[in-house]
Amino acid sequence: MRQGLARDISRDSFGDRVREAAGRLCAAVFVLVVGLAGVPASAQQTLSAPQVLVVYDSRIADSLAVAEHYAGSAVVPGGAGGEPGARAGVRVFDLASSAPVSSAVNGGIFRDGFKAELRDPIRQHLIDNDLVYRVRCLVLCKGLPHRLDDALNPGAGDQAANFGQLWSTGRARAASVDSELTLLWQDMDEIQFDAFRTVELGYFFNPYRHSTRPINTYSNKDIRAEKNWDAVQAGLSWKTSGDDESALITPGDMLLVCRLDGHTVAGVRAMVERAANVVYDPDNSAFIIDESGSNGVADSVRNSELDNVMDPLTNIDDYETARDTLLADGRFDSSLVLYNADSGHRNFYVGPHVDFDGRGEIVEAPIVLLTHFGRNHQGRPLVNIDKYEESFNYGPGAVFNTLESFNGRAFNGLGTLTEQAQVADFIAAGGTFGIGHVYEPFAQTLPDTTRLVNSFFLGRLTWAESAYTAIPCVSWMHVVIGDPLARAIVASEDVNGDGVLDVEDLYAFSQNPVDLNRDGTIDDTDRLMLAETIRNPDQLTHDAGRGLRDAIRDAD
Repeated sequence: MRQGLARDISRDSFGDRVREAAGRLCAAVFVLVVGLAGVPASAQQTLSAPQVLVVYDSRIADSLAVAEHYAGSAVVPGGAGGEPGARAGVRVFDLASSAPVSSAVNGGIFRDGFKAELRDPIRQHLIDNDLVYRVRCLVLCKGLPHRLDDALNPGAGDQAANFGQLWSTGRARAASVDSELTLLWQDMDEIQFDAFRTVELGYFFNPYRHSTRPINTYSNKDIRAEKNWDAVQAGLSWKTSGDDESALITPGDMLLVCRLDGHTVAGVRAMVERAANVVYDPDNSAFIIDESGSNGVADSVRNSELDNVMDPLTNIDDYETARDTLLADGRFDSSLVLYNADSGHRNFYVGPHVDFDGRGEIVEAPIVLLTHFGRNHQGRPLVNIDKYEESFNYGPGAVFNTLESFNGRAFNGLGTLTEQAQVADFIAAGGTFGIGHVYEPFAQTLPDTTRLVNSFFLGRLTWAESAYTAIPCVSWMHVVIGDPLARAIVASEDVNGDGVLDVEDLYAFSQNPVDLNRDGTIDDTDRLMLAETIRNPDQLTHDAGRGLRDAIRDAD
């Protein structure tokens, strides 16, 4: 046992208390299960494989290959064969079975094509197979379009100034295909706000943002009900209002939509394999949180800093808050929480594998979070900047979330526009998860790194759930890349070393206490932290997991 205990913890007495608490938990779970009689099975667990619908098109070779690798040859016929499937039990839908041939060009599709070739066939498949209330997540496979273009202003989303003018005057229609599908059952283009504007314009407040709960804790009984949309700013942003509960948008009324995509099928396969069992090494996992021209303080009010824009959608001073959250938690080595507030090339983090002509501060440690001002950083290197993502060592489960436009553009053979980093390049270089923007998103809609830290690195939500707790709005520019069912654990929490975080680790803690938060003492704080981290295992609901934490506290 390590020295410096805050108080004497008897191994035997602690084990007795944990076993007694676990017994009380079993009784609580029995009551919970009885109370859930008649509720769909999906409501009794976090996001699981049968709630995921993998959408592919067998007429597109890459799409078929990715679907087969993820879901398995047994349920995706016509591929190479012999693929066991990375996620057994997921559902599949081949667009070739009912949808017209895709009209997409270079990953872009107009709204009429989107509805006829994607939205409506998916809707009908869910209806025909009694899956409307069972499926909570869609997975789009490589080769499917990722950009929903504006037929009245084609390509405008690629031009920040022009698109800004469209948006400010309530005429912005471009979005990502993925984000538009989150509101699968809403006919936004058919709802007229006034004589000139329809609800399809602008973005919608994401009802799941900043949530700490699994998506299944929200009912989806009203997912097909027509919502009562109100303009926050006419044609710019929308939310719902009214007294009719079914007309209000809730997290249960949206689908989580992820994409298995990249430059090559081999790269996507490798990304999926890296997501299979994500275990972070707390002693060798670097978090890059790189600002440019900030005061370095977690301000309590909004200001002109790019991560703290004057808009209520995003987290207040996101980068500094993410830094402080990691440091306060203590599970990861504080020396590898790499925050820099300053501009200039000496304050630009780079990796060791690319020569940037002596510019930048080199980070040798494996990166698990790359969140920064990207290639827009003031003082970025002048040479080889297009190889920025390739420069780093990446740890298992590395996440990409950069504060720049167009970083989700380069799928379906598209490149970038003006040197922005690309999540596709990050995946090709060894990354595992990412959030990107297919068109200009504007600073107020960028995903919150703080929520990713809390939900994925320190919490136990799945990747799909974690990503959407961080995204401020939907029907907008975001694409979420990576296996939606992936979950991460920290190696020090897996006390018994079996690769699974569960109550057995609490038993093991009684025999081998661990200083999880690195404060130099092994005490109840560490014990309760471990209990909190297992609040969402597959076999328990969020509330039952919380009950485990409370039961252990009560056992003192």
